[in-house]
Amino acid sequence: MPLFRRSKDSDYREAAKLLADNRPKEAVEKLREILEKNPDNSNARVSLAVGLMQMQEEPKRDDPLTKEAMKHFDLAAESNPDDPVPLFNKGVSLRHLGELEEAMKSFEAVLEREERNALATLHMAEINYELENWDEAIELARVALVRDPTLEPNLGWVRVALRRAGRLDDPTAVPRD
Repeated sequence: MPLFRRSKDSDYREAAKLLADNRPKEAVEKLREILEKNPDNSNARVSLAVGLMQMQEEPKRDDPLTKEAMKHFDLAAESNPDDPVPLFNKGVSLRHLGELEEAMKSFEAVLEREERNALATLHMAEINYELENWDEAIELARVALVRDPTLEPNLGWVRVALRRAGRLDDPTAVPRD
């Protein structure tokens, strides 16, 4: 799920609503108009990148829309070096593309800017789970949960990671005498 900043700009809010309503093509058109008027609008740039990714049924790294989206994420990050939002959304997009190592770098960069970002920590935990780095996944899940207890419903996989890491007995095992 993308992360956006709130804005008082009614055109931007309308474009963000189009994205939320799963109307990325219309949102992209509106966001391009906003950027024509104000090329420094980082919110619009990040949202445009998200919209470009959403326009693709099966995003691919070599697709022109993906290349453009990555360019916009990078431009937004460069123009606001302290803002974690462009890097977070780039990480989500890279993860969706299956580029887990690159996604991990984006989420690590988020934490360099916003140390207690629970969602970035959760994504890092899930990536480590996907990479079968059980102990790291478990520790990051613990940190994410401490930072934001409402994330608990997203952590159903932790029991499996605990079992695979040898930290939890298999409840289906038959006890031995």
